[in-house]
Amino acid sequence: MTQKTWVGASAVVLIAIVVIGGLQILNQTPKDIIATAPLNPSCNLNSDPCEAHFPGHGQVSFAISPHPIVGLKPLQLTVKTDRISAQIVEVDFRGLGMNMGFNRPRLEKRADGEYSGTGTLSVCVLERMTWEATVLITTRNGVLAAPFRFETTRHSDNE
Repeated sequence: MTQKTWVGASAVVLIAIVVIGGLQILNQTPKDIIATAPLNPSCNLNSDPCEAHFPGHGQVSFAISPHPIVGLKPLQLTVKTDRISAQIVEVDFRGLGMNMGFNRPRLEKRADGEYSGTGTLSVCVLERMTWEATVLITTRNGVLAAPFRFETTRHSDNE
């Protein structure tokens, strides 16, 4: 293979990688967010469910168990909606201050307005990690986003 052919083939492969990577990023970003609930600073998912209110769109309750929330252990995720007709409910976990990778489990409908599923958090090299779990509710009009923050520690009292 000549050097010119090698350079041309390498350029085609590089372009394909960039296009595929861009499509992956687009698929990870929720489209058409029509409302974002304000963050509730008094929320403590490590002990209780938390609520978020969408002015004019209803409200959502979110819970994670067991407590305390730790990494690498199965977590039960529960979402309850009020005055929201959801088609899809997902929870997008994002490490604040450190990229922990794409982590967005989709929840199953259990009853009217009730969704549940399981998820797992990565373990962070830091002793204490702040996470943001954004409940993404897809409706026929667009996506509602409700952010919730919580902390995990590498070594819990229950280990």
